[in-house]
Amino acid sequence: MSEPALHESSNLPFYGARPAPRLVRGALIRDDVSHLSEIASEWEAIVQDGPSAEPFFQPYWMLAFARSFEFGNPLAVVTVREGSSLKGVLPLIEKRTFFGGVPGRTLRSLSGIHSCRFDVSYAEGWQQDVAKGAWEALRDDDSWDVVEALNVPQGGGFESIMENADRDGFLVGSWRTHLSPYMKLANDGEDVFAECPERYKSVRSRLKSYLKKLEREGEVSFHVENQFNEELFSQFLNLEASGWKGKDGGAIACNPTAVRFYENALRDASSRGHLKLQALMVSGKPVAMELGLMMNKKAYSPKVAYDEAFSRCSPGALQAHFTLKYLASEGFELFDFLGPRARHKSIWTEAVRPHANCYIFRPSLGGTARYLATMRIAPKLRELKYARYGDPQALN
Repeated sequence: MSEPALHESSNLPFYGARPAPRLVRGALIRDDVSHLSEIASEWEAIVQDGPSAEPFFQPYWMLAFARSFEFGNPLAVVTVREGSSLKGVLPLIEKRTFFGGVPGRTLRSLSGIHSCRFDVSYAEGWQQDVAKGAWEALRDDDSWDVVEALNVPQGGGFESIMENADRDGFLVGSWRTHLSPYMKLANDGEDVFAECPERYKSVRSRLKSYLKKLEREGEVSFHVENQFNEELFSQFLNLEASGWKGKDGGAIACNPTAVRFYENALRDASSRGHLKLQALMVSGKPVAMELGLMMNKKAYSPKVAYDEAFSRCSPGALQAHFTLKYLASEGFELFDFLGPRARHKSIWTEAVRPHANCYIFRPSLGGTARYLATMRIAPKLRELKYARYGDPQALN
């Protein structure tokens, strides 16, 4: 007896051919900064229209960082393509670093303390495919011991790369860095401060009296400039350096490399319509300023400064008040304070976006030692430090 014919059956109608699986190819390319320039236009297109549509993931931001802080150091750029079409970019740099006293060949994110955040860039709908392709390119390269990505936002594409690494038996881990406050903005005509935390209502209500004090010092005005302005940039550098940051050596002006980075990055941001320089003035003199960025109706605050001689008037809080009102009136949907959580940001919002330093360790004897030092010993030491001195991001 012949076997019965086999037929696929379904309760749903089927029309046409099934879609072919996506065929992506990841490549790890070692080159200098010129490679970033070569792929910049393709890269910018996927950032502009994708879920990583923030200035910090733009090629101009990465290029400014590489040319300023990593000049001459070898880059290791992972690209993921479907055919010839770019779908994702993970820019890394080669380093020799120590993890718990164990030296390691590290591929570190092309980022640092001035980068605000870092993640893989990917086209809309391509997070999992890009993560798979990027990981396969990293996995097949045996020249590294650790892949380190600094200050990755929760839910980002690098977490998906870590999931692929974990499935392949590599050691992965992360530990918390910033809890970055952000604030959703009400539509123009509504009370932009209606959803602000009730616990800080009295703090915000005192701003009226602070503004009156400031008005006694001279005419108060609020300025927004969307084009790079050398005079305003210089005023910001001087203002920031005049306070405690200048005394501690942490102001931008104290580091010529940082000055070069911000000037180049902000000039490029200006040419793409991403720049927002703001100043609260008294008789034409800035008492509070912000080096701000904007993209897709979202605003970001990488750097702020205020004149400590006017501390009694709380110029930083007044600057934030004017900024939030201005953004709401212009139809912005969100303001991202960036950086760690702090009281002067939390008087406006309780919402935070968690970030973490993320690691992938090769499952070797040395890799296991690095993993234990980074993921087991270091967090315990931090817990002890916080138990004694307090968590700097905790709110009283």
